[in-house]
Amino acid sequence: MAKYEEVFTDTQDLYTRLITNANLEHINITILADNKAKKITNTTKANPLMKFRTGDDIIIVLNEKIFEQLPEDQQIILAEESLAGIFYNEEKEAVEIKKEDFIAFSGVIRKYGFDTIEVVRESVKTLYAVEKQAEDEAKNAKTSKKQFS
Repeated sequence: MAKYEEVFTDTQDLYTRLITNANLEHINITILADNKAKKITNTTKANPLMKFRTGDDIIIVLNEKIFEQLPEDQQIILAEESLAGIFYNEEKEAVEIKKEDFIAFSGVIRKYGFDTIEVVRESVKTLYAVEKQAEDEAKNAKTSKKQFS
């Protein structure tokens, strides 16, 4: 079973600074340590019961034992990554977490470089968007044609 602990002051200070820089200070984000965790960070949205009982919107569980052994620049990257998907959806009036938008095999990234892989991914997204738009236009044209028949 997980043993949650408060994080060290320097870790909390780092997160507080990054939360402010990301304009997320209006969201109640709690950072906890679980030094047996298999993932270095795990960002979770609080369920309604937890939100009611604790006031937390987001809980980030960090394997601080591993985190503290990294150089500061790598700690910052990992902390920013754990915060990157958090946003407030104004339409739903709720805090949400987006899933990662870039997952790849390290061998492919090493072979072609991140920039090339990113261009390929964006090209694919664009082509899917164009195809969807064409399908929507065809569907709308068909619907309009039926209305005038």
